[in-house]
Amino acid sequence: MDGNKGLTASGSRAEPWPEGGAGQQSFKVTLLRFWRLDTGDAAQMQWLTLAFLAFHLLLWTLLATLSHRAPPWDNIEQLVWMQSLEWGYYKHPPFPTWWVHGWTELLGRKMWVTFFAAQLSVVLMQFFIWRIALMVTTPARAFVSVVLSSLLVYHGIHGIMANHNTLQLMPVGLLLWLSLGAVRAQGAAVAGGGRVLWWRWALVGTAAALCLLSKYSALVWLAVIGLWLVQDRRMWSWRAWVGVALAVAVCVLLVSPHISWLVQDGSPGLSYAGKAMQGKNDHDNLGHWARLANFWVVQLGRVLPLLLGLGALLLVLKRATRKAELQTHSSELDTCPRASSEWRFVLFMGLGPMLLTTVLGVFGVRLGSAWAATYFVMAGVLALLWVPSKPGLSSALLLRSVLWVGIVAELVLALGLALGAGWLADLSGRGARSNFPAAKLARQLDEVWRQHAKTPLRVVVGETWLAGNVSVRSKFQPLVYLDADPQKSPWIKPHMLEDCGALVLVDGRDLAEPLQPGVQALVDKAEARGFVKLHWTRIANRGPQLEVMWAYLPARNPAACPP
Repeated sequence: MDGNKGLTASGSRAEPWPEGGAGQQSFKVTLLRFWRLDTGDAAQMQWLTLAFLAFHLLLWTLLATLSHRAPPWDNIEQLVWMQSLEWGYYKHPPFPTWWVHGWTELLGRKMWVTFFAAQLSVVLMQFFIWRIALMVTTPARAFVSVVLSSLLVYHGIHGIMANHNTLQLMPVGLLLWLSLGAVRAQGAAVAGGGRVLWWRWALVGTAAALCLLSKYSALVWLAVIGLWLVQDRRMWSWRAWVGVALAVAVCVLLVSPHISWLVQDGSPGLSYAGKAMQGKNDHDNLGHWARLANFWVVQLGRVLPLLLGLGALLLVLKRATRKAELQTHSSELDTCPRASSEWRFVLFMGLGPMLLTTVLGVFGVRLGSAWAATYFVMAGVLALLWVPSKPGLSSALLLRSVLWVGIVAELVLALGLALGAGWLADLSGRGARSNFPAAKLARQLDEVWRQHAKTPLRVVVGETWLAGNVSVRSKFQPLVYLDADPQKSPWIKPHMLEDCGALVLVDGRDLAEPLQPGVQALVDKAEARGFVKLHWTRIANRGPQLEVMWAYLPARNPAACPP
């Protein structure tokens, strides 16, 4: 009798396969080769993790690009803001816009680049959190945490939105990873009589600055990290707190240019943040407790795909372990080490932001549902507490099960978004942002400009969505003068409209209300006006008709315009 029967080439025990014909045997051999991963080999598990993250990035970027004729409103906003690099924009700090600007410089100012930039922030965050997971559990279970995390609405459906919530994910993940690494290394150094690890704390300060330069909600994360530092025994040394002081100094130094921008006369940043805290930027009329309850209900809905994925994984594992051999090779047994001191870090970072924000809501802050977009970065790691570790469950079996669940769930979510945003929106005759005819509208307005001017179109005037879409899709790639407001558009220099001319754009539906004073003044000065009309959906004669009013301002000094 062959004593090696049932062992793979690496020496680990393979699952038994039922007997079958030649075709079935060939299929089984192929599967065996695929599954013949040593789940205890950190290098192999790293490559599998990177491959899954690449799959996630490509899947969401590709399907969103194929299904959307226009990106979400926030993506257009970033494509407008990135027309100049500033230390702040009228609603938010600058780092997310810098991030999008960098990728558009490399890949072009195109719609799909915003999907890519947003999802890249997601997968980089997942990579950093995966590195934390490796500190508290096995490589196989760390991979499970990545797969489960990818199912969150914030990391998938909302992960194509290039807004300040999604683009803060990467800095938050980096901050958590560097903070834990600094405390671990500093604790070891202090125990050995070593010095302050200056470079590690400087990196923590840099990551903290990136978080603050992404969105001010980073203050919640900094507060939770501060609470964790105070209670961690490795920080009960003056040397450790010297490192923290260095991190704070680096953070303040890097953020100081934005602070200078924020407090300058006429800066709109603090005003917008204050309105957000009071709920004035939202359009609901919910009372205090109803708003707090709504905040939690919305978060439950956005975590629900992860919970369903976890439930499906548990069902698959329950069925599979019934069929598995009762005696499993000891090297294959899946274990879930929970005695690690770093699990306290996971609990702090997994639960702390939501609890602290809820306390703020109780004491009067009007919470916005999107504030919690980064609060669930540890959700996949926390979910491991419910993944069983028992006889009959091997790491290889766990790996196979989570891959099936994760890939199927990702495909269902991504295809559901693509179909809903594209084909179903057109079929139902619904005029949505995702099927907005941006390219067709831009072509028609380019032709309008060519009929009236002999110079390139340098400036379009209008609100973010309409003017931004035309700017991105126009062959001229004009600058956008947002609402004819110089405070919102620092890239529009004095006399640029007079020198270069402009095309003022107004959605026909907005004509029922008075236009903003700056826009109305430009319309009154226009030498020509007209309307562009076209069907909204891709199916002729189905859905609403888009009607855009244009007003032409001639160029008085084209030689003074930027090339």
